Amino acid sequence: MSKIVVFNGSPRKNGYTAKLLEQVVKGAKAKGTEVIEFDLNDPGIRGCIGCYYCRTHAGCAVKDYLQPMCEAIKEADAIVFGSPIYYYQITGQAKVWLDRTFPMIENDGHTITPRYPGKRVITIFAQGNSDPKVGADGIKYITNIFESYGWKLEDSIQFCGTNNPNLQKFEELSLKAFKDGENLVR
Repeated sequence: MSKIVVFNGSPRKNGYTAKLLEQVVKGAKAKGTEVIEFDLNDPGIRGCIGCYYCRTHAGCAVKDYLQPMCEAIKEADAIVFGSPIYYYQITGQAKVWLDRTFPMIENDGHTITPRYPGKRVITIFAQGNSDPKVGADGIKYITNIFESYGWKLEDSIQFCGTNNPNLQKFEELSLKAFKDGENLVR
């Protein structure tokens, strides 16, 4: 059975990011995939403490809500990440999570080696501004980090203009997200 891990960086439980992530999950589950979800807005998440425990161990020393994340990623076939774009970048909640993904690489000071390469990735972004260029640098930032982990971006969905949403476009993206979830299963 396939397994995916979903990371939701939105503080809004029913926002567009959460709704699109939900469609990916529904598509994956429709194909019999096991899904593990992490809500990055959980108040039990602490930031990286820079202890470098992860340089000599396969996980993170911080004992909190994200403690099982490294093992979940290791066992997963695919990763799904979603975040609204706030001030041209992912949310603060998502950035704290991204810092905590430091164990995804081994770094001996000279060479960076992915610990769990080969994961397929779907990303979801929503932003109030209708111009996709506004979030482009933030999205590229995430994509570059995922590439350094040896993860392959399968699709990236960006819903722009949430302040005055085009609901027909949102429905199209919802269908695309569902199909992406189905396609994660191989």
